[in-house]
Amino acid sequence: MTGVLQFGALLAQLMSHRALDCASLAASAGIAPAQVQAVLDGQAPTERLLRGLGPVLGLHAADLFVLAGQSVPDDLTPITRNPNWSIDTVVYNTMVMPAENRRPLLAAIRAQPLVRREGRGGVDRPYHRYEPGFGAVLLELAHSRNLTWTGTAKALYAVTDGRIYLSASTIGGIGRSTVEATPELVAGFAGVLGIPAPDLAALGGIHMPDDLPPLHSRAADVAAIVWEARRLTTTQLQEIELTSRHLAGR
Repeated sequence: MTGVLQFGALLAQLMSHRALDCASLAASAGIAPAQVQAVLDGQAPTERLLRGLGPVLGLHAADLFVLAGQSVPDDLTPITRNPNWSIDTVVYNTMVMPAENRRPLLAAIRAQPLVRREGRGGVDRPYHRYEPGFGAVLLELAHSRNLTWTGTAKALYAVTDGRIYLSASTIGGIGRSTVEATPELVAGFAGVLGIPAPDLAALGGIHMPDDLPPLHSRAADVAAIVWEARRLTTTQLQEIELTSRHLAGR
């Protein structure tokens, strides 16, 4: 992928960040060391390897498929394909509610019963098509969380305390590589996605300066809520919207 670190090189960086060698990573993931070494040497990772690496690296398996430039398996996609599904209201309520109410909201989402998946879920819009590149990866990671361009813009606003305030079309431009993925923007996406900023920056070869403004204290909770909500049906999300409104005192 143009402008994106090859997965083997990225995996080497992730292993270095986490002080893991080939043998220990393979043992923890339940795969042969030779499979890990093959990927480090440039071979495309298998589905089994990507699924096994997720828990060891502290990343979602679905994200690893995106980072590897592979299609996310159906069972790792969000539950619903309803085009009207949107977590925007929940994100807004999360922004304005007292900090101590964010954890009860997350608990309410996790308490929703799992619904049997039928086919592939997730957002699927005709304009969600991008040429290979780092911006495309950022948007594919957002879409894997059922975030549209508008939802991504609102989530970025939330985790950066309003410093990143972009239109939906500008978000689309990031995916199409017509809008530059600046270090501050990458840090914002890292906050939304719940991925360590150095890991995400490494993928695009982005140098992250030490003086970037910190994310808002709500960022980790917003990322967790966005991720967990991808398992909700439209009806369940409507219930969570009511809960979030109550916790926000609205």
